[in-house]
Amino acid sequence: MMRYSVLVFMFILFFSFECHSYTLYWLTGAGIKRPAQMIAKAYNETHKDKVVIIAGGSGQVLNQIIQSKRGDIYTLVDVDFLNRAKRFNAISTYKKILKLTPIFLLSRIGEKKIGNFYDLSKVGTKIAGGNPKAMCLGKTFEQIMSKLPSELANKIQKNIRIRCLNVFQIVGYVKEGVVDAGIVLDKALIKSTHLKYITIPQKYNVNRYGYVALVSYSKHKEAAKELYNFILTHLYVYKNYGFEVLK
Repeated sequence: MMRYSVLVFMFILFFSFECHSYTLYWLTGAGIKRPAQMIAKAYNETHKDKVVIIAGGSGQVLNQIIQSKRGDIYTLVDVDFLNRAKRFNAISTYKKILKLTPIFLLSRIGEKKIGNFYDLSKVGTKIAGGNPKAMCLGKTFEQIMSKLPSELANKIQKNIRIRCLNVFQIVGYVKEGVVDAGIVLDKALIKSTHLKYITIPQKYNVNRYGYVALVSYSKHKEAAKELYNFILTHLYVYKNYGFEVLK
């Protein structure tokens, strides 16, 4: 009888633990995915709840959140996607955490013929841009173009060969030499490529900002809030990857 009681107690204890262990979904823009993965790993090692990372263009993953009405954390780049999330009441709270400065990554072939930003307008130059509906770099590119003298902007626009869904597609096309140059969110994203890059003149560039938000559709609000606070106390991980973290 005693043995049976102990087994019942252990079963109840185990079942109770399982009932209060949740899977939390952290949806993140692809460009800032790697720090998110490291923070999630640290969280999983120290908490009973487990975090699953889902990455894509900031607009792509926002669409997933809105359409499925699921998710717990959303990290994104671009205030337009933040405002869209607000309009759909998809987030309950948020914080601005990063400042990003776009650059153009150069392929091995591209670095031989592109010495500065203005060389992007040369006839025959192949550029990878972003899809403005799917990722912040698409909108960023458009805003940069709107600041340029019209003749220069038209020449660069004619050289865009492909519009990608996320930054890793752009980096991939540049590394493979499919294009000569591709716009990238920040130099922090290209460390492992060992490729050169060119800066965009400050008067034309458009800084982007990264945000972390608590998803209002979360089914485990207290657990999601705990993860949200954990992220805020581990922002140094983004800094370790070369991103500029805001105070």
